[in-house]
Amino acid sequence: MNNQDKYRKAIDEINASEDLKQRTIEKMKAKKRNNKISYLRILSACAVFMLVVAGGKVYLDNSHLMSIKCPDNSKSPAPVEKTKTQLVALNKELPRFESLEQMEEVLKEKNLTARNGMYYDGAKGAVTDLAVETESTLTNSKLSEKQESASDDYSKTNVQVENVDEADIVKTDGKYIYYVTQGITYIINADTLEIVNQISLKSDKERFSANEIYVNNDRLVVIGNYTRYQEIENEDGKRRYENYISTECKAQAVVYDISDKADVKEVRTVRLDGYYKNSRMIGNNVYLISAKASYYFDGIKEDEILPRVYDTGVGEMQIKATDIAYFPGTESSSFMTVAGFDINNEESVCTETFYGASDEVYASTEHLYLTQIEYIYGNTWKENTTKNTIYKFKLDGNKIELLCKGEVKGDLNNQFSMDEYEGNLRIATTAGYDEDAVNQLIVLDENLQEIGRIDNMAKGERIYSVRFIGKVGYIVTFEQVDPLFVIDLSDPRNPEIKGELKIPGYSSYLHPYDETHIIGIGHNTKPNGYGGITTSNMKMSMFDVSDLSNPTEMFHVDIGGTSAYSDILYNHKALFEHKGKDLIGFPVTLREYNASDDKDAFVLYHIDLEKGFERYGEISKEIDYRTNIDRAIYIGDKLYTLAELEVRSYNLEGLEELKTLKIEQDISDVYEETKGIMPLVDYAEPMNGEVSEEDTASTSPADTASYDLLEE
Repeated sequence: MNNQDKYRKAIDEINASEDLKQRTIEKMKAKKRNNKISYLRILSACAVFMLVVAGGKVYLDNSHLMSIKCPDNSKSPAPVEKTKTQLVALNKELPRFESLEQMEEVLKEKNLTARNGMYYDGAKGAVTDLAVETESTLTNSKLSEKQESASDDYSKTNVQVENVDEADIVKTDGKYIYYVTQGITYIINADTLEIVNQISLKSDKERFSANEIYVNNDRLVVIGNYTRYQEIENEDGKRRYENYISTECKAQAVVYDISDKADVKEVRTVRLDGYYKNSRMIGNNVYLISAKASYYFDGIKEDEILPRVYDTGVGEMQIKATDIAYFPGTESSSFMTVAGFDINNEESVCTETFYGASDEVYASTEHLYLTQIEYIYGNTWKENTTKNTIYKFKLDGNKIELLCKGEVKGDLNNQFSMDEYEGNLRIATTAGYDEDAVNQLIVLDENLQEIGRIDNMAKGERIYSVRFIGKVGYIVTFEQVDPLFVIDLSDPRNPEIKGELKIPGYSSYLHPYDETHIIGIGHNTKPNGYGGITTSNMKMSMFDVSDLSNPTEMFHVDIGGTSAYSDILYNHKALFEHKGKDLIGFPVTLREYNASDDKDAFVLYHIDLEKGFERYGEISKEIDYRTNIDRAIYIGDKLYTLAELEVRSYNLEGLEELKTLKIEQDISDVYEETKGIMPLVDYAEPMNGEVSEEDTASTSPADTASYDLLEE
């Protein structure tokens, strides 16, 4: 029984609410995605150690960081011509800090002090975790792909909005597979399943852990977290790289010319202070988002307060306090920087920075929306609620302009809770808890002012999934059964619930199949013996929504037993879809009462609206996190499964295995290299806010890991 099963069992036994249980499991799955092995934990833990040691400016020549296996490593990256910086904020009408002194007063008022990777708010007696989980988001089915041409017959990243690409760990151009695993980017010949090249950026003093990638024609963009260390000397005179430089934790995007796959050239690097939060790509423009912790103490240097940006050819630039948007009263204590740059030209990076960190990210082709949650505490825990501040940015080429902000009551489920249509933003939220929970859909105009809403949907339940498709919205709430609400949004000022379908279980992810059918993937439920319910097997349903007033479940298929789970429930990019062959699938872990029957699998179904979901095939093996399938893609008539340490190819017809590529595991080498630099710890999350300043001051980073219930 693994940790997830133990926690699921424990939560069931104490009769926890379904919401608490699912949030617990979701959180653990998010950690599994982002921290698969200790190596990634070491390199991505910069958020935890941001305040350990303060450092000054560092100007770097990127070429010495590069370690690309290719015939000629001596070739230097092509220089980018220095151009005039565009760091000046574009919209001066929004409230911004009037001076550095005002910013210092705001930070001082927060009274935030670093304590072993945490912020301690002495005024409120609360501890806030520095780490905000990065989510690699991606999903939305483009209905036009149904008529995909044979010359373009390979997997695309499943994105929320057509023409708005989202980063993932794997991409393909139909000939090569680009895959990020263990912080390294591999270029793999899809036909021979051989590694053509691999990209790893590291030296004694620097680390760059790749998280996600984009591929656009002959450009590869690798995105992740960069960290820097300073050299100290042991008592025995031996040198080691131990002290982490707090100001050298950065979100980094590196652009490569991959026109010659065996001779990859670095052409540009962009770094933002803070850790990598999210990104999008529209056309040739990448929009990179970072979050930098803010703090203040007497005598702190200006360089340590203000965020900085590095762009190849221009060098390092510091953002002025007067260019940072600040909305008085904000609860956030981080700087959020959004940077835009074109991967094909030399125009300098353009940035917007504001005092506030992002929780969810949504982008249309013209605008970027970031949300910041705020917790509102009542007299009792049932009166506690949340609200979200929404920041809207205009995207114009590589230029980014912060336009306005708005607020909505309640909590967002994920990025799919937001959608822009004909200039308006539709957003679905849940406010309150248990029987007092209320759900609402709100329509905001171009200035983020409310123009329409629906209140009190499924009181006492919570939103589990949302999907907006044109003038129709679909919302799944859950407490005992799964109500699927179909909402007519043709009149944005008067949204209307047209239909409702109640069935057992719930859908965690909604995926459009065609104009009149939508697929729901989630769980069945059953009584837990204590008067409540718990999840049982996974299920996938096909809903007919051709009649908005009468949605129906046409058919469904059960998947696995009571402990079956899949990343698709929490990470839409895990979905495999072949529109041309009407195939849909995803990785799934199947655990049974008899442990010998446990297995990791990739399940694949054929969709027939007359016959239902027909089992097309399954690829399964023993459970091992190093070879558990994380993604599956197709190129022509071949299927590829990708795991941390291996890539396998199969005939798409019949699923006969063809070739296997083993990827070397580098944990022992990494441990030796990083010994003494960072301890192996996870992000600490206190189980409550009652932690004294004395306690946090005396707690080591390793000790703080014990606060995290999910990683015990």
